[in-house]
Amino acid sequence: MEKKQDIVGYVGLGLSALGAVVSVITNNIAPASVLLTVGVGCNVISRKQFNDSLVEAHNTQQQKIDELMGKVEVNHSELTTKLIENQTDLANRVEKLQLSMQDNLAKQKEDIKSEITRLELQHQDLNNIVSNIKDLENISQELRSQPDSADFFYQRGLSYEKLGNYAGAIEDYTEAIKKNSSLSKAYHKRGVLYLDTGAKQKAVDDLRKAALLYFEQGDIESYHVAREMSRNIHELRIDTNGNAQEMVIGKKLFAE
Repeated sequence: MEKKQDIVGYVGLGLSALGAVVSVITNNIAPASVLLTVGVGCNVISRKQFNDSLVEAHNTQQQKIDELMGKVEVNHSELTTKLIENQTDLANRVEKLQLSMQDNLAKQKEDIKSEITRLELQHQDLNNIVSNIKDLENISQELRSQPDSADFFYQRGLSYEKLGNYAGAIEDYTEAIKKNSSLSKAYHKRGVLYLDTGAKQKAVDDLRKAALLYFEQGDIESYHVAREMSRNIHELRIDTNGNAQEMVIGKKLFAE
């Protein structure tokens, strides 16, 4: 298109020049006017074609710019959407992380609290053990000076029982009963320990004796406690046919 415009323009210029030459040679301006008119027309046509090409080029360029702007807008929209999605995902992850950290922190606090409680209980148990050992030593010293004291043997039996020394406790409760056969609480304590160690018949005998003594001494509340304990001691017994039968050992010991 640009080459055609150039050719038309050059033709117009050539015709104008030719008209000028002819008018000089012939001394007649008519041919020059015709040629000049044609040349000007060619230049006008050339200029119009040039302007049209400029408009077309501008339109083409504008179309390309519009297409690029459309792509930019689409890309911008996609990037914006992706950015929002990433921000939302990041916010969710941060929230989950915060919740997880809060849960872990709460669990750690609870574990620490439980451990502190456990240590406090352990410390209390140790203090109780130390206190019981001191009581045991003090009572043992008293027994050296008062070997016939049923009460001191009973008190030392309590200390042995608190320390978990059931054999020592039973032995001291037995000594206390020897010193004082009406010491109902010694029978009661020894009967409970017999029950804990599996000697059920001995437990029943001691609890029965404790209940009778409590009744004679007017301690009705303790009487009912010892009586019910004895009545509720069960034992599996094998009959003559080899069948196991659960028996209430102490029930027959008390009249209704």
